[in-house]
Amino acid sequence: MSRHFLFMCHPDHGHIIPNLAMVTELAARGHRVTYLTAPSMADVVTEAGATAVAYDSRYRDADFALVANDPGYLMGVLLDESAAMLATATADLDGDRPGMIVYDTSILYAARVLARRWGVPAAQVIPVFASNEHFSFLNAMYNPESSGATPAVEKPKEMPEWVGATMARIAALCAEHEVSAPPHEVWFEVPPLSLVTVPREFQYAGETFDERFVFVGPCVGDRGFLGSWSPPASGLPVVLVSLGAVFNEHQDFFRTCVEAFRGRPWHAVMTMGDGVDPASLGELPPNVEVHRWVPHVTVLEHASLCVTHGGMGTVMEALRAGTPMVCVPGSALDRPTGWRLRELGLGTMLDPDALTADALVGAVTSVLGDPEVASRSDLMRKAVADSGGASRAADEIERHLARSR
Repeated sequence: MSRHFLFMCHPDHGHIIPNLAMVTELAARGHRVTYLTAPSMADVVTEAGATAVAYDSRYRDADFALVANDPGYLMGVLLDESAAMLATATADLDGDRPGMIVYDTSILYAARVLARRWGVPAAQVIPVFASNEHFSFLNAMYNPESSGATPAVEKPKEMPEWVGATMARIAALCAEHEVSAPPHEVWFEVPPLSLVTVPREFQYAGETFDERFVFVGPCVGDRGFLGSWSPPASGLPVVLVSLGAVFNEHQDFFRTCVEAFRGRPWHAVMTMGDGVDPASLGELPPNVEVHRWVPHVTVLEHASLCVTHGGMGTVMEALRAGTPMVCVPGSALDRPTGWRLRELGLGTMLDPDALTADALVGAVTSVLGDPEVASRSDLMRKAVADSGGASRAADEIERHLARSR
């Protein structure tokens, strides 16, 4: 029987792309999917099979340097997005309410308030590490003393000021939309279904998560909206280089990469998003190509290695292909991923503040020459394949809706 699902996500490629294949799978099964996001992502979600509803987003106006270092500022940005989403959803969709909401964890405030207002079930998509009493992703991001293998989860004696400010804003959203739930319930709720787009084997403390968390792994669908790519005629081993779609305004990093690969027996494919003008890198050596966007999944089918900032989207795509990695964290948000890659022997991690062309060459050479890294990467590739991807995610969404009726 056809159902109506509402997907909700802010306009961040690293958060929207992991759930697009879920949209496509549900649409292929005959369901109607509405997608609430910013105008900048409307075409992308429409191509995936949804009907786009655009809200007035300010996400891209945020200071991402502050996002990377100040959890209070991050919460403020996401609460602003949630408020804007709620305004549009209640104005445009009150008369066409879905049977279920599927939301990205970053805008949980909007989705959980809306689900309570409408009295409909909801499922959360977590495109990063999941958190429970054994592992806190937020703490791992913002605690520089954390080792990564056992990130500290101790609660401070006094809650930071931003926690109280966040609670107050959640309470205001609830009141505005006539929801009586206390703010801590909205914020810290463990929903009946969380779809985690990483394999359990990659998740910190993965064995401690109960049946409410379903580790479906990366959900990969058509990436034609990112363009096309063909392998080089040279036959050289391909290395994908990316800083993702947000923290990518680092011209020095890309210049360092160009120098590292110049004259080396590898072919580098560098993607820069909108952060740096490719022309600013000047004349490139013949074994380096630069793009704003290119489908990483296509490149990784041919790549021997990936140099990444540690964004979970790129990391999952690399694990799906069994591609080892060199992680150069772009911000505090990326460090836990780099730690996990290193801990599991899937590659290595470099200090971005000490990055040189020679250091990068050494890391690439070391990882490519390590058969243990290749073996572990292949085992993780198999774990990703066994996780189920978009088909399993759609199965879980349908089952959750059926249980909630």
